[in-house]
Amino acid sequence: MTSSSSKTRQTNHILTSSRDRPSLISPPIQSNNSGATCSQCHQVIRSNKSGGDAFQSTLQRVFPGAYGLEDFVFQTKQTLVPEGFYPHVNTLVCVGLCRDEITSPLEEAIENMWGQGFICGSLAGMLFCGKTGFAAAHHHAPDNGRFIYYCFTHIAIDHEGSIGSVYRTRSGMHEKTTACGALAAFTAEIAANKLNLDIDESDIEMSMLRRHIVKQTGLSTDPKNAPDLLKVTMAAYKTITSDLERHVREDAKNFKDRQYALFTGVQIHGPNGTDYCWLGKANLLKNGVLTPIVLSENGPLKTPVRSPTKRH
Repeated sequence: MTSSSSKTRQTNHILTSSRDRPSLISPPIQSNNSGATCSQCHQVIRSNKSGGDAFQSTLQRVFPGAYGLEDFVFQTKQTLVPEGFYPHVNTLVCVGLCRDEITSPLEEAIENMWGQGFICGSLAGMLFCGKTGFAAAHHHAPDNGRFIYYCFTHIAIDHEGSIGSVYRTRSGMHEKTTACGALAAFTAEIAANKLNLDIDESDIEMSMLRRHIVKQTGLSTDPKNAPDLLKVTMAAYKTITSDLERHVREDAKNFKDRQYALFTGVQIHGPNGTDYCWLGKANLLKNGVLTPIVLSENGPLKTPVRSPTKRH
C-alpha cells in the first residue's frame, strides 16, 4: 500500500472501446468528481487524481477510479456493518483470488479486516472449488449467518504503463514477468493459433480456465481476431462474477435467513509493490434478490433509486 491509495476511488465501468467492453459492463459515465452516479450500479463516479506518470495515466484510462486495497476493504466494512455484517461475530469471509503470490496483499487486507477467510480461488481467480467447495464454506456459518465474497482476477501495469508487466524484485527477479501469467499464456495461445480446449489431467486448472471462459463469455479464439490481455482479463472477471452469483443463489434457496455480499473485479499490481482494486460489481443477496451495493465512505449502505431486481 502507498499513501497515494486514498487518492483513487471506484467506478463500475472501464473506459475502453465498445468493441473491447464485455457485455456485463455498461457504457461509462464520465465525471469530474461531480457526484454523477452510474445508472446501472448507482455508484458515485469519481475521477482519479494522479501524478501524470505513465502508470497513473494507464490506470486512469483502463481502470478509472480504482481503490487502494486497504481503502476498498475499509469502505466495504463501513458499508456492511450497519447491515448486520459483524467481523469475528456472525460473518464468514470467502476469498477468491489467483494463486499468484503477488495477490496476497488483497487477501491480507481482507483477513485483517474480517478474520480468517475460506479460500475458493484458483488460477486467475477462477472459482473451480465447485459445488463441494461452496457447500463447505456455507456449512461454516449458521443458517442465519452472513457471507462476504471478494472474488477478483488480476492484472499488472508497470512504471512504463505497459499492461501485463510486473517486476517481482522481492523474489530476486529483476526482469519483467507477467500478471496474470495464466491469462497471458491463454492470450498468447489464441494469438499463435495453438489453443487446445481439451481437458489435460496434468494441468486441470489451466485447461478448465480456457474452456470455461470461452464457454461463458464467447471470447474469440480466432487468431485473426485475437483478444489482448485486457480483454481476456475482463472475460475472466465476467466469468467469475457469473459463477459466484450462480453458486450463491443455489445456497440461498435453502437458507432464507442468510445474507451474502458479493464483490468482484480486478486487482491491479502497480510499480514498486503498489496494489489497487477496481470494483466491477457489488451486490447484496437477501431473500433471493440481488440488490446493488453502493459503497459509502461514511456508511451505511445506500438504497438504490430503482427497485431491486433479480439481475444486475
